[in-house]
Amino acid sequence: MLITVEVIRDGAYNLLSEMERLDLIKINLPLQNNIISDGKLSNKFAGKLHLSDSAYSLYQKNLQESRSEWQRDIC
Repeated sequence: MLITVEVIRDGAYNLLSEMERLDLIKINLPLQNNIISDGKLSNKFAGKLHLSDSAYSLYQKNLQESRSEWQRDIC
C-alpha cells in the first residue's frame, strides 16, 4: 500500500526513520537529480531499458514499424 505523507514538523523525520529501521515502513524520497531542467523525456529516460543487443534491435524494429503505421492513411 502506498501512502503519501506531508511532514509538518522536522521531528517527524526521526519518528519515520525509526519506523523504517524497524521495517515497518519504507521511505521513498523524491529524487531531485532525476528532474531534467530542459524537460526532454529522451534525456530523462535514455538507457533505462537495459536490453541485450538483440532485444534492443527487436525493440527498435517494432518501434519503427509502429511509427510507420502512424503515417499510413486509415481511410
